[in-house]
Amino acid sequence: MAGVEAGAADQDEPVTGRASGVGITLLLFGLLVVSWLVQLSFALQGEFGPPEDRLSGGGMLGGFILGAVIAIAPPIVTLILQARVHKRTPRHSIIAAVGAAVVLIIAVPINAIVIGLQAVSVISGN
Repeated sequence: MAGVEAGAADQDEPVTGRASGVGITLLLFGLLVVSWLVQLSFALQGEFGPPEDRLSGGGMLGGFILGAVIAIAPPIVTLILQARVHKRTPRHSIIAAVGAAVVLIIAVPINAIVIGLQAVSVISGN
């Protein structure tokens, strides 16, 4: 009977971390947009402007990789940290973890395509 009472007490405790979870999710989506802007700036530097100031294919590839790191690393870190917090505090909100997963679902395929196409371009010499 003590186990049932302890389970009931756990249900009465409030869920913690909702506001911070929403904030973290918004921050992750903001970083996703920032990564796209970084990649766009490198693409524009490689395609337009005076020929002596243009980036090479390798420079553009480096910029695209930088943008990918900005988009992908924070959600991975968030997932790891949220898993640790949720393990210690089962009533902790999983909003940040869900937001991080959604950002990864968006960022990974897009960045894989962009980096893959630029890598093929660099390898082929175009």
